[in-house]
Amino acid sequence: MMKGFYFDFMEAPRHLPWLRALLLLAGLLSAGFVAAYYQTELHPQLQAERQTLQAEMAKLGAAAPVSAVKPAVLAQSWRSARQASVQLSLPWQRLFVELGQASSTGNVALISIEPDPVKSHVVLMVEGRDMASMLKFVSDLQKSPDFSEVVLQSHTINTKVPEKPVRFRLSATWRTAE
Repeated sequence: MMKGFYFDFMEAPRHLPWLRALLLLAGLLSAGFVAAYYQTELHPQLQAERQTLQAEMAKLGAAAPVSAVKPAVLAQSWRSARQASVQLSLPWQRLFVELGQASSTGNVALISIEPDPVKSHVVLMVEGRDMASMLKFVSDLQKSPDFSEVVLQSHTINTKVPEKPVRFRLSATWRTAE
């Protein structure tokens, strides 16, 4: 029969009061040295930097006179801000989703998109694998509720490449309102 093992993971505390007192004294001396270093070295440097910054801020505050804004400049700024707001509020994601769905067959690649949000108009440059893929892309855009007046403007066949891809340009009216 086997005897059981007993493991004592915690050693009985030794009574060394002089060691504890020595560690406490070393900690207090270290804290004292840090405080003395701060008072003699760091504190004056920080005070000097603070005074320099305050002087520089006073110079900048006095040197920048406030000028009156001219009405023409204000009106131009207002028009630019309104135009940027209109640009940001357009349904760009919907445009890209519709174009992606129309080109999802993998037979066409969008080369460029030239939107004119003011006129709700978009011009696309697309390259297709063949004439059938070009006609399918145009047909898909015509069926989309987000586009109207889809018109094929021009097309060219690249005869230098054995596959003879078709590059075409089309325009459409883009429905920007929800």
